[in-house]
Amino acid sequence: MKNQVKLFLKGVKSYRQAFTFLVKNKLLYFFLFPIAFNFLIYFSGLSVLNDFRLLTTQYLESFLESFGASEDWWILFLNKLFSISIWLLSKVLFFYVFSLFGGYLTIIFLSPVFTYLSEKTASIQKGKTYNFNFSQFVNDIFRAILISVRNILLQLSMVFALFLIGFIPVIGWGISIFGNLLIVSYFYGFSFLDYTNERNQLSIKESVKIVRRKKGLAIGLGLVFYLCFFIPLLGGVISSFLAIISVVAATISLEETSDN
Repeated sequence: MKNQVKLFLKGVKSYRQAFTFLVKNKLLYFFLFPIAFNFLIYFSGLSVLNDFRLLTTQYLESFLESFGASEDWWILFLNKLFSISIWLLSKVLFFYVFSLFGGYLTIIFLSPVFTYLSEKTASIQKGKTYNFNFSQFVNDIFRAILISVRNILLQLSMVFALFLIGFIPVIGWGISIFGNLLIVSYFYGFSFLDYTNERNQLSIKESVKIVRRKKGLAIGLGLVFYLCFFIPLLGGVISSFLAIISVVAATISLEETSDN
C-alpha cells in the first residue's frame, strides 16, 4: 500500500517533469495536433447538433400547422421556445457526452501522435535510436485503439455497478463518487502507460499485469488528466492538450520505475 502511494505521487508529480522535458527538447510543436483535433471534433459535432435542431424544429412547425392557425402568437411563441430548448439541450448533451468519453476520443484519434511521441520521449531519455517500422507503427496504433475500447467497456461495467451502489444512502454515495474517480483515473492512466509497454514488446496481457502492479502510478497519471473534464466548457479542450503531457509523463515515470 505504501509503495502504491509513492507511485501515485510519482504519477502526479511527473506532469511537471514532462512539461519541462517538452520545453527542453523543443517538442512543443506536438501541441499543434490537439488544436487540429479540437477543431475537427467541435465544429463537426456542433454542426451535427445544429442540423438536429433544425430538423426537430421543422417537424414541430409541421405538426403545429396541421392544427391550423400557425400564425397565432402562441403558436409562434411555442415554436420559438421549443427551438431554444432544443438548442440548449443539445449543447448540454454534447458537452456531457464529451466529458464522459472525450478522453478516449482524444486517445483514439491522436493515437498515431501519441505512439510517435512516446517513442521520441524514450529515445531522448535513454539516448537510444528506434528504427522506424511502418507496419509496426500501424500495429501500435491499432493496439492503442483496442486498449481504449477494452478500457471503455470495463470502465462502463464498473461505473454502472457503482451507480447501483450509489442508491445506498450516505455510504453508497461516498463509495460511488470515490470509486468512480479511481476507476476512470486508472483506465486513463492505463492507456497512457501502455504506449511504453507496447514499445517494450509486451503483450496486452503482460501490460495488464504491469499496470495492475503499478496501479498507483496509473491512477496518479489518469487523475490529473481526468480532473480536466470537470472544468466547465473548456475541460475537453484543455484535456486534449494535457494528453500530450500525459503521454510524456507516463513514458518517463514508467521507465524510471521499471525496477520497482
